[in-house]
Amino acid sequence: MEKIRVGIAWCEQNFGATFGENVPGAVAVTAKTYDELMIEIPETLRFHVEGMINDGDAVPEWLRNGEYEFDYHLDAAAPKRLL
Repeated sequence: MEKIRVGIAWCEQNFGATFGENVPGAVAVTAKTYDELMIEIPETLRFHVEGMINDGDAVPEWLRNGEYEFDYHLDAAAPKRLL
């Protein structure tokens, strides 16, 4: 099972997330609340992978098959917004 690092930050008015280097392409996710972000992260990754497949891009087999788990990392400001 591959781990995908997810960096989570507070971006002035939204939570934002980015995927680690083992996910091809640039992907950013934003949401007003942390709970919304947790819903958006897997949905956005699935959408990104589908788009890559449809475009004929190289997609690692583990990513194509959903054989991964998220490894969340919050920046210093994000936890303060969870209180």
